[in-house]
Amino acid sequence: MIFNVKNAPYNAVGDGTALDRQAIQSAIDAAEAAGGGVVYIPKGTYKLDGGQEDGLQGRPKGGLMVEGDGVILEGEGRETVLKYYNDSPASLIIPLHFTKPPSADKPDLKNVGVRDLTIEFVNAGPASRGGLIMTGCVDFFCERITVRGNGTGMSGSTTNGITINTFSSDGIISGCVVEGVSKPGIYLSAAARVTVVGCMSKNNLCTAPGTPKAGAGFQIAQVEAVSLIDCYATGSAVGFNIVCMGGEYGSGIIDASPAPSLTSFNVTLDDTASALFMERIGIWNPATKRIEELRGTSGTLVSGTTWTVTLPAGNTQLFAAGATIFVNYLPFKNVRIIGGSAKDNVVVYQIPDPQNPNTLKTIVAGVGVNVSSFQPGAVGRDLVISGLVCEGNPDAGIIMSVVEDAIVEGCILRNNRVGIQLSDVGELDADDLPAIEQTKRILVSGCEIYDNKNVGVYLRSVEDVTVQGTRIYRTKDTVQKKPIVIERVDENRRKTTDLKLRDLDFSGYDARMGDDFPISAPVIHTNGDSDAVEDGLYDLAFFNSPEGNLYAPPGSRYLDRATGNVYRKVHGWKKNNWMASLVTHYRFEGTTTSAPVTLYPLPDNSVVHASVVAVARNDNGECAVYRRALGAKRQSSALAVAVGAVQTIGTDGTNNPGWGFTLNVQDNFIRASIVGGIGAHIDWLIRTEIDVYTV
Repeated sequence: MIFNVKNAPYNAVGDGTALDRQAIQSAIDAAEAAGGGVVYIPKGTYKLDGGQEDGLQGRPKGGLMVEGDGVILEGEGRETVLKYYNDSPASLIIPLHFTKPPSADKPDLKNVGVRDLTIEFVNAGPASRGGLIMTGCVDFFCERITVRGNGTGMSGSTTNGITINTFSSDGIISGCVVEGVSKPGIYLSAAARVTVVGCMSKNNLCTAPGTPKAGAGFQIAQVEAVSLIDCYATGSAVGFNIVCMGGEYGSGIIDASPAPSLTSFNVTLDDTASALFMERIGIWNPATKRIEELRGTSGTLVSGTTWTVTLPAGNTQLFAAGATIFVNYLPFKNVRIIGGSAKDNVVVYQIPDPQNPNTLKTIVAGVGVNVSSFQPGAVGRDLVISGLVCEGNPDAGIIMSVVEDAIVEGCILRNNRVGIQLSDVGELDADDLPAIEQTKRILVSGCEIYDNKNVGVYLRSVEDVTVQGTRIYRTKDTVQKKPIVIERVDENRRKTTDLKLRDLDFSGYDARMGDDFPISAPVIHTNGDSDAVEDGLYDLAFFNSPEGNLYAPPGSRYLDRATGNVYRKVHGWKKNNWMASLVTHYRFEGTTTSAPVTLYPLPDNSVVHASVVAVARNDNGECAVYRRALGAKRQSSALAVAVGAVQTIGTDGTNNPGWGFTLNVQDNFIRASIVGGIGAHIDWLIRTEIDVYTV
């Protein structure tokens, strides 16, 4: 059935002057009484005043309430406007709210939806609520909805745009636009199997004191199997905010009496508002430094905020009195961001200057994608970010912490301060539940990371990270001074471990791109040995010798793009002990001894063995082959000296007795001298294998 709000007996006006909340609500109530139907709202502006109260928490709940299954609200395009009317400070409302009445059961509002209308509200809405909220909805949709706040951010209230929460599931949000609210434009909390497609969220900034970074384009928390496809975020403090939180109904402490058992325990919740239901809990595990999820629980309210929690059959874990639990705990998992962009997300605010508390310091911040945890010990997993463009964000294009099993692929990260940052989080001396050493198993593949202000890839105390098939480059020599930076906060934190770097393009860092060539290796360890990675595998190409310049795990391979020389890390992880395979090409004409050809510079405090093969030919078809071996050492900055005599391997082969070859140590270099034939152009190719041990 179709219920037109302008028809009798509802008689909504839609002229922007008449108060139409009650008329539209009557049409909704009629649809609910009929077991479902379409509430049709023709083109027009419908003024909404304060509505029904939230019986559970005593706060304004909704201007328009949908509480019955099968009800669909349908406008006539974005010219159908539901406009909040601020008649008094006490009338802060949620303009449109889908939810069942509060009860002790899990919310379960089925087969509902809204499409083709605009919701406008300025400085409105209860804190942390929104313009449109769908609570506990199953099999729902939200299509082509526009939510407008203040346009450039909202003061006076911390309000979302579109909120999907309290275990809503199996829904789609498509073609929506949210602008100018003070918290996330589109917010999914405690939701599962929801797809967001082709939505835009912009200019969501909070100007209320103390909350400058609250605004986000999209925020995802406590969700499972959620996809954001071709969505766009701009002008907010954060483009996409993916976070872990505590329980949907807070936390509590396990009671000592009655004593906890394998089948049940009592818990007293911290929040004075009672939970509605319990279907899973989270509990702190000091061994793994995280909150572990336990599904299949149920709860019975005993009194006040005390519940009896019944554990699933077959439970073998005995919970201790005094332990912290989290009600209906769900860390994010199986989240995908596919396509879209996070551009120019900027927030400007002021804080007391640490150097001069009497003055204010202006901060310019903003992140494209932020992956983190609001609850220490809560760790998200199974995250894919694919084909996203992150550009013009003052902090990082992507920041990821407290997450495991994540993939970043095919993304373009440019003109941010940092392209991508993977890091730990939390303090070792935090009061409770520290979240440390929990960022691991991350793959960055096929990305374009370039022209960021400071760093392309930043790694801090992470584990099992692979960066492969990615271009980390710059198009001018005034940006992205460092391709990859590795560090840790202090010596008490772990080093980055099990790092794999392979098939990376560092174009723009050779001297040919300009006069500014500040680095000698593509991977920079801020604090030297203290930060250097000890395990993993590198396969890199850059414009310099790695000896004395590049830390790398044993077994790593390196190609000097300037010379074609190949190096291997045979043992250790410090900047020395690279075994070299060097190739030198030399062409000359004449009979005199050539100037010495430098084959290898001897590092200080090293012992080196060089195996040299020289082959030559001239224009007359004559040829020569020489094989030599030489030992050398250098110590305490003194001049290098040979160790033993030069050895000839096999028999020299020449077609011209006027040719010759010598190998020696001179001025801290292993050098070769070549004598050519008379009046012929001669090409020499010298291959040198270097075994080096640096102490």
